[in-house]
Amino acid sequence: MEVPARWATKDTTGRSPAEMATLPVVLGTSVRAIRHVGEVKAGDTVLITAGASGSGSMHIQVAKALGAKVAVTVRDDVKGDYVKSLGADLVINTRKENVVERVKAWTEGQGADVAIDNVGGNELSHIIESVRPFGIIVAYGFSAGAESTINVRDFFLAQKQLRGTVFADPEDLEWGLEQVRLGKITPALDRTFPLSQASEAHRLLATNQVKGNFVLLPWAE
Repeated sequence: MEVPARWATKDTTGRSPAEMATLPVVLGTSVRAIRHVGEVKAGDTVLITAGASGSGSMHIQVAKALGAKVAVTVRDDVKGDYVKSLGADLVINTRKENVVERVKAWTEGQGADVAIDNVGGNELSHIIESVRPFGIIVAYGFSAGAESTINVRDFFLAQKQLRGTVFADPEDLEWGLEQVRLGKITPALDRTFPLSQASEAHRLLATNQVKGNFVLLPWAE
């Protein structure tokens, strides 16, 4: 595969090929979503949905590298332990707890400064409600559906901002790789599979049994 030189970035992290395979897309897009689109800075409170996913696990680390305090949603306690290991300050199990109530209590009634939503669907309205007036909501995924209904009146009266993001510039990836080199961000590699077990990797992904990222190794038996 040929890649234009302007889209290539030199790896100086010293990480293994399998670990590096987890980084380019998820790290670059996380830096773009959090640092630029979300405008996250030191001291901000940030809500991240689906924190144990490949993108969510990187969002946590990027936000923490910027000096933010992070609240994360998960769907079970095992994944709660995982996101805590990545630096999450507050873990919300959405099967047991109310996201809006937990975030409001955590922020002394104000709401989060920024939310990075990987879920979409009907969950988006709750994420918007969890953010303070003048806060920013970054729409990043739609695992719960591509359509959502929100209370427009409450949204504009609070002067919140809903922003979308897709990918990144080489500079975003370079900044992220420097954080990896410094030890502030760690590749979220769950496990590797030989290419012959690709269907099993997809099955585990489809049944929400991944913490971070899977990597397929074409040369492995």
